[in-house]
Amino acid sequence: MPEFEEHADAVQVMEANDDLHRLVKINEEIKKVIQISSTVNLVALNAMLIAKHSGIKSRGFAVVSSELRNFSRQLEATMNGLGSLILQLIVDMVALRKNQMQKRHLLKVNSPTMKSVLERMDNRISASSEISKRDWNKLRLQIHRILQLCESGGSLSRIAKIEAVYGGETTISLKKVANQIEMTVNEIFSSLKLLRMQLAEHEKN
Repeated sequence: MPEFEEHADAVQVMEANDDLHRLVKINEEIKKVIQISSTVNLVALNAMLIAKHSGIKSRGFAVVSSELRNFSRQLEATMNGLGSLILQLIVDMVALRKNQMQKRHLLKVNSPTMKSVLERMDNRISASSEISKRDWNKLRLQIHRILQLCESGGSLSRIAKIEAVYGGETTISLKKVANQIEMTVNEIFSSLKLLRMQLAEHEKN
């Protein structure tokens, strides 16, 4: 087999390895966001309880806190779905890498029957690559949607800070909770931006 073909296949194997490493890092960030979204849920619940004790003055804060809990549950469900997509991508990438490694081995075998075997192997690699491209595109679109969802969470956290001012005797407590919510939502944004950077690295290759 021509030397350039073996070299090209070796490059593909290295690219598959890079993508696997990237997916593992993305998966770690997803776990982190799921953890943080649970924190938003708990903090928002605490905010609702404080607002309830404040009475009518904190009604607006209680409404915003309820919306933040809905946001956190929606985010957690969406991130779990993203985690499932990542796991599928890892399975696809492992299958692709396996086929590429097998082809590298077969390229070293000198046999008249090897041509048809390599053709079938190329077909499998091509099919695996198409599946992988499709799933990477799904991942990119899903992260874009999650960032949009987080923008609404950011807006709610800012509204919570405004509503905290009208909390009467509990204003200090409500401000503290509102600041905690804002910090947590910003942390989610940071993690999602890292995910987007990982995807951008994949798209460069």
